[in-house]
Amino acid sequence: MTKDQFERALEALLAADPGPVSIKAGVAALRAIGSEEPDGELQSLVGTFAAERRRAIRFDL
Repeated sequence: MTKDQFERALEALLAADPGPVSIKAGVAALRAIGSEEPDGELQSLVGTFAAERRRAIRFDL
């Protein structure tokens, strides 16, 4: 997974719903583009990505 793929997948997730960002949905979006990193790492990436964009995070694991 390239950085560009990662960013596009998560930007699409944020654009699809203006509410809190679902960690579960973010991990699923990254898995859909072929990410093989451990769940904990992906959860951290999704949370950090959302926080950097000042979006609320929904911890719905």
